[in-house]
Amino acid sequence: MNDETINIATGNIADYSFPVWARLLHAGMAIFGIAAYLTAELAEHAEGDSIGYLIHAYIGLSLMSVLAIRFMAGYGSRGVMRFKGWFPFSRSQFGLAVEDVGQLLQLNMPHRSAHQGITGVVQAAGLLIFMWMAITGTGIYFLGAAASGFGEVLEELHEVGESLVPLYLLLHIGSVFLHSMAGTPVWQKMWKFAK
Repeated sequence: MNDETINIATGNIADYSFPVWARLLHAGMAIFGIAAYLTAELAEHAEGDSIGYLIHAYIGLSLMSVLAIRFMAGYGSRGVMRFKGWFPFSRSQFGLAVEDVGQLLQLNMPHRSAHQGITGVVQAAGLLIFMWMAITGTGIYFLGAAASGFGEVLEELHEVGESLVPLYLLLHIGSVFLHSMAGTPVWQKMWKFAK
């Protein structure tokens, strides 16, 4: 039994690290996801061939590509990036998340293995939100919003997700900040490329 399995079973933090390819995927999701969000206004009332629309669309398509690779890696890789055992809406995961919230309310920092407890729920929410935005945006790009009633539905669904992106970023970046303030700078696991 490896450290990851032991720590998932016990709910304790594991000494894990992310491979360089996983760090690059995370960087791609962060860069393209935030850039797509920030360029949304350029495409708001623009035509399909305007420069603002195309900038937003191509950044969004880049995000879709990175997310597709991330999902393939989640189902096809081993180690910390796999999705196996990381279903964020299971009873056990929900129980760990509730315990973590209780610890936070007592001003204690919860320590879990990768993708466990409240951390796993927040990370899964981010993947789902960005995937929602990427799928609906890709549909709008290829179908054309004015081409059919389905294009208009996609636009509405895309706008629903738009309000969730800042909430997710606040939770994700806020939790990284809290970990750093508590003396466990978890950001180094993902953003430190040099040994």
